[in-house]
Amino acid sequence: MPARVRAIDLPPFDPLNVRAARLREAGHDVISLGQALPYFPPPPSVLTAASAALDTRDVHRYVTDPGLPALRAALAERLGHLGVDAVADNVIITAGANHAFTLALTTLVDPGDEVLLPAPYFTNHQMAVAALGATPIEVPVQDRDTFSVRWADIEPRVGSRTRAVVLCNPSNPTGAILDPDEGTAIVSELARRDIVVFSDETYLHFVYDRAHWSAASALGWRRNVVVVGTFSKSFGMMGWRVGFMLADAAVCVEAVKIQDAMIICAPAISQMAALAAVRDDWHYPQSFHRELLKRRDALVDGVRSIPQLHWVPTCGAFFGFVRVEGCTDSTALAESILEQAHVVTIPGSAFGSSGEGHLRLSYGSASMYDLTEAVRRIGDYFAGS
Repeated sequence: MPARVRAIDLPPFDPLNVRAARLREAGHDVISLGQALPYFPPPPSVLTAASAALDTRDVHRYVTDPGLPALRAALAERLGHLGVDAVADNVIITAGANHAFTLALTTLVDPGDEVLLPAPYFTNHQMAVAALGATPIEVPVQDRDTFSVRWADIEPRVGSRTRAVVLCNPSNPTGAILDPDEGTAIVSELARRDIVVFSDETYLHFVYDRAHWSAASALGWRRNVVVVGTFSKSFGMMGWRVGFMLADAAVCVEAVKIQDAMIICAPAISQMAALAAVRDDWHYPQSFHRELLKRRDALVDGVRSIPQLHWVPTCGAFFGFVRVEGCTDSTALAESILEQAHVVTIPGSAFGSSGEGHLRLSYGSASMYDLTEAVRRIGDYFAGS
């Protein structure tokens, strides 16, 4: 077994979920603020399209490696509404955003290259970089309130071996969004240095009170930007495993070689369903913003009522990245809260060393009742500790 594989640590999500399941089997009422899930199902157009697809022969066959031409074209057109100048040849349909990121990484990064991860980072980004044999470099974000990434955070860490920088906008785990001026500066400065920007925009439909800024809206983006995204969160299609990679057409030509070696193509039925989502229900996720903001407000109120917890609400995704006063082992804390309060939380250390001392609380899938009850239990836990 290669050392680079043995050195990868699985995040604590599964062990916490397994323990939660065993507690439920034992009769305990366990509430999860752990998984990054939306509470809503796919739109009806997705289910109708999938049902209709079952009556076709094509659903049982491979599609072309880059994906359904109609889906690629429709997605490029929709991204154009975000200021992205793209065509179908800039799009590859993948089996989710994690696959898209690994595909892009494998295409553009060599073993031994350094990849900068502004942190707290998304755990799977670090894992994919390490699995490739490249070197993940944690770059702590200096703004510890909003966690928004700035060029000033990245510039001092750029070196001769730096090949890429990974942005997550909006961020998992913090919900932070990139300031457009800062994002433009990051793309421009890295382009001058011939450094790739991987921009994970999984939560692009969950930016509140303002428009989403895409790295591919920067002038000349094709020179060094790759965007990855997914239909999982926006359209409640987690189990369908369908996402996308957006890049220069020449990059996509090379990436298709890796795509063919990895999976040939994303599932045909999922692509057919995703096409309906893009064509007919692109704005579906926005219809849930009001409810998600109500849940965010409820979490804000609950956190503020607990003296040991500190959180400045952010404007994207559906997470609270909450600082816990005096916490030096967030994994042990999350395990203790699960055992004693029967609430699943995610330790901040899962998102890099700069996430230590925090807990990620997701308000995306918990009902309003479960959310307020979970925070009440957490408050009782700290009151008794």
